[in-house]
Amino acid sequence: MSAQTASPSPMEARLAGYWQELLGVDVVRPEDHFLEVGGNSLLATMLANRIEDDLGLQVGMVDLFNTLSAVAAVCDRLLLESQPTG
Repeated sequence: MSAQTASPSPMEARLAGYWQELLGVDVVRPEDHFLEVGGNSLLATMLANRIEDDLGLQVGMVDLFNTLSAVAAVCDRLLLESQPTG
C-alpha cells in the first residue's frame, strides 16, 4: 500500500467484510465493482438483506451493482437521512 492510498472509510471496511464473506474473496478494494468480483443478483439480494439486518438500511438493488466505494457512499447517505434532525 502506498502512502498516497487512502484508508477505507468505516463503511467501506464494514461492507468489504460483507463482500469478502458473500463472494468468497480475500481482498476487496474501494474501486472493485460488485459484479466484476463475482457478484450476481442472488448475492446482491443476500447483501441487501445483510445491510438491512446489520445497519437498518434498505439499499436498492441497482445501488449494489456498483463499486464498493459507491455502495458505501449510498449507505452513508441513507444513514444520515435516517437520523433525526433538530
